[in-house]
Amino acid sequence: GGDLRRVALDEAGGLLAVTDYLGDRVLLVDATSGAVRAEVATGARPFGIVFDARNRLFWVTLFEAHRLIAIDRAGAIVARHDTPETPRGLALLNDGRLLLTHAMIGEVSIWDTARSPARMLRRIALHETQEADEFVSQGLPRLLDDIAVSPDGREAWLPHVLWNFDHAFQFQSTIFPSLSLLDLTPGAEAELAGRRKHLFRQINITDSAGRTRILSNPHDAAFSGDGQKVYVTLAGSEDVMVFDLSRRAPIDGDQERSTRRAGKRSQGGAKATQLLRHIPGDNPRGLVVAGQDIFVQNAMSLDLVRLTRGGDGPFARMRLADAPPVALVADDPVDPQLRRGMTLFHSANTDDAPATPTTGDFWMSCQSCHLDGFNFTTGYLFRATKADVHEDAVIGHRGLGAMIAGDFIGDYIRIMQTTQGGLGHDGRDGAPPIDPGAPPHALAADLTALHAYVTDRENLPLTSSWLRLADDRRTVHEKDWVNSAACAGCHSEMFDQWSDSMHRLMGDSNPYYKVVEEVAAQTEGEEFRQWCMGCHHPQGLLSGLTATIEKGHMFEQGGASLFEALEQGRPDLDEGTGCLFCHRIVKLEAARGLRAGGNASFTVSVEARPQYVFENSDNAVLNWAGNHQINAKPQAHAESYSQPFYKDSALCGTCHNEFAPGSGSVIVDTYGEWEASAYNNPADPGKHRSCIDCHMHGDIGRIGEDIPGVSTDGGRLKDNVVTHQFTGANHHLVGLRNPELADMSLELLRSAARLEGRLDGDGRLVVRVRNVGAGHALPTGVADFRQLWLDVTVTDATGRVVLEHGKLDDGGNLAPDARLFQKVFGDAEGKPVGLLFWRYEKMLKDTKIPANGYRDEVFELPRDAQFPLQAEVRMMFRIYPQWVTDAVRETYPELPEPQAVEMARWAAVLTRP
Repeated sequence: GGDLRRVALDEAGGLLAVTDYLGDRVLLVDATSGAVRAEVATGARPFGIVFDARNRLFWVTLFEAHRLIAIDRAGAIVARHDTPETPRGLALLNDGRLLLTHAMIGEVSIWDTARSPARMLRRIALHETQEADEFVSQGLPRLLDDIAVSPDGREAWLPHVLWNFDHAFQFQSTIFPSLSLLDLTPGAEAELAGRRKHLFRQINITDSAGRTRILSNPHDAAFSGDGQKVYVTLAGSEDVMVFDLSRRAPIDGDQERSTRRAGKRSQGGAKATQLLRHIPGDNPRGLVVAGQDIFVQNAMSLDLVRLTRGGDGPFARMRLADAPPVALVADDPVDPQLRRGMTLFHSANTDDAPATPTTGDFWMSCQSCHLDGFNFTTGYLFRATKADVHEDAVIGHRGLGAMIAGDFIGDYIRIMQTTQGGLGHDGRDGAPPIDPGAPPHALAADLTALHAYVTDRENLPLTSSWLRLADDRRTVHEKDWVNSAACAGCHSEMFDQWSDSMHRLMGDSNPYYKVVEEVAAQTEGEEFRQWCMGCHHPQGLLSGLTATIEKGHMFEQGGASLFEALEQGRPDLDEGTGCLFCHRIVKLEAARGLRAGGNASFTVSVEARPQYVFENSDNAVLNWAGNHQINAKPQAHAESYSQPFYKDSALCGTCHNEFAPGSGSVIVDTYGEWEASAYNNPADPGKHRSCIDCHMHGDIGRIGEDIPGVSTDGGRLKDNVVTHQFTGANHHLVGLRNPELADMSLELLRSAARLEGRLDGDGRLVVRVRNVGAGHALPTGVADFRQLWLDVTVTDATGRVVLEHGKLDDGGNLAPDARLFQKVFGDAEGKPVGLLFWRYEKMLKDTKIPANGYRDEVFELPRDAQFPLQAEVRMMFRIYPQWVTDAVRETYPELPEPQAVEMARWAAVLTRP
């Protein structure tokens, strides 16, 4: 049941090493008996592996950790090296040079393993192109899994695709299959850009209708023994291709590089001589050439197909051998429906279902973009898409009926039609268009199977939320969440800070949130609540709740209901993010520089932690004994509730960034704003300010200073203690429970902005608003609802008010022409989306002030104003507009009206310019 990706044999052929990608391990197996000698826990998705006879060890790439490790024959990890991002494929040359593909950044790095420690010699960035004609092969090299090295060691072939996301998603202009070639001359390694094979164009193989045959998802390549042919598996279109090298011009490194500099293409490249279309089985990937035999591994049908090369000459024809495929397993451990869904996800073989093809003309599959499903690589889709959000903010799939929630079958049909050209959208082969509202029964069954894969535990179990459990369960019992009040016995100060914070009472006890969640369910279907709940009510969602419907504790102080529940031995899930939840986050899908952080993109492990005898027992005496053990030997307890990334702002980005499911429109980018700011400066600790430095600091007036304190009652005094008020902008809701927290929020708000004013040469009032304290935009977060505006009053020498702007009327409504600092979301037609912010496709307005930035607002003054003028400008803040509060108060009349507060003020006497 493992996800085995690559194998390597030692020099004697007795020890087999296998990477189990999803199992986060490498297995060392006796090649004769099949017995497992060692299981090496690597974490971080091990992929490539190769045996190094010189050093008698195995080199392994860790895809998610961006690391190269070495494992000795006993199973010990003996070396670790950080690498460029996403190392995946491996090849070791005879002289000790080790080649690594970096799948998601289009690079190859070359390492010297002949000396210890190994060191990186060179990075080769594969050629990127952009063409005016978007249907010409172009884009960013991505999805590099394999390296095929010629027998003489002089060149390497790299199968991959090109991502072309500089325009609207369209299957014939977005994904292009390619093969890149490297010159491996020592010390002068480089890509032979002029010899790249654009497989949909340069192969010049046509079908009976005269159309160039389209291929998809090149995966593995292998040379023949004499180096005169290269064989390539096309995993999506399920083909094998042959290139003949016997009549090409020799590779001359110096000549190739000078040709490339001159912008010319080599005319003597290898020629595609055959395409064996649709070999038996599903999803051919692995490829081995042995003499006149070719063995192809089908990853989805779990079998092995044998082909024969048909000879060594340039006109030899490859064919299927006279032997049926060999099953590689006796019983598929994967559920049949899940296997069917996995197969559909990886397939671009139009001929598999001519009446209901999921792709058009073999162009692309889901796998062409979503490498290995849904994981941190989605961030590279965001990075590769250069969107002008004012014109089009959608970077993924548009036209969704229910945001892949209520009617997921209809949305899958829309995605396949508009993105992949399938289900009748590309009608050149006669496939009839499918109505998303009335799919044929067989197609609906297939798409239900596809949904089973999309919602598999390694992908998106909750569909639109990226929240995951670390084990095989879909949900946990609500009693598995240790009541946070139990932590108060030893961490009383931390509990008191958290218990009144927004991080605790942000689900059932947040009336604004609950109203919006209800709107989401009414418009998109009940399942869409999961997108909201992943961040606002994660413990409930992971306990199987389908809605945030409890009464809540809006006015509660000090966690009183939690102490009551603890005393009565019953669970209370209205914890927001409780102690156990936050401190058992064990993995982030977010990564630096990637905007896919958000939508609760983390994994939580509830049970897999060391526990003391009688820890959290319902029996008071036994529970006392358990706590006594923790106090006596606290190290295991402390380590089980800590991870290195807890100090990293990327953890905050898992919820404080937000994107729309399916469409990918970035709704909230607080972490991205900080990452681009001057506050993200770890090289200069004096200037660096992380999210924690400002929002988990006990004294707002002393941000940047260490505040000594203790986090455990009676524990050691720390030089700096991280507090748990989670101070932020929402002073109103925390103020219902704790005026001290409200004051901290207001102090933080007032430290963020400064106002300056002047008269310009035309006699106009210019107000400059500087963002001097926020490490992100001002405002950030739900900046489509926050109200931040200028209240301006100018009086002339006669006492006449000559300018009044930004005032609230008697009903609490702000004048329509107020100078607001905000963003306004629109739909595809440019109409404001209002509460349906997940339907955002176009930015109508963005007047936020970036970190370290400013914005000037200009006000006209009447020409008859008598100088000198008395000007007063106030920056005002309100957490929600009046119309939103009015809508919420219809359901929650007990909710007090939020007050507008002054953040900054500037006043001056102005003389004639």
